[in-house]
Amino acid sequence: VDDNLGSIEKEYSATKEKLEKEIKELKAEHERELERLAKDKEERWAKDRKTLTDEIAHLRTQVATHKDQLAF
Repeated sequence: VDDNLGSIEKEYSATKEKLEKEIKELKAEHERELERLAKDKEERWAKDRKTLTDEIAHLRTQVATHKDQLAF
């Protein structure tokens, strides 16, 4: 019985260590993926912000041009 119990304890310990390692690796992989997604989102927002800023500048130029045309 003691040998059987010792064998079960060894198997349990080995399985526990293996699962803890897998969980740690999965957490690290998940963290890297979250960081990548956050970076992609920030880059997309920066690009969209620049596009909108450029569009606003273009519209302001058009408004100024139309105001000048209406003044004459």
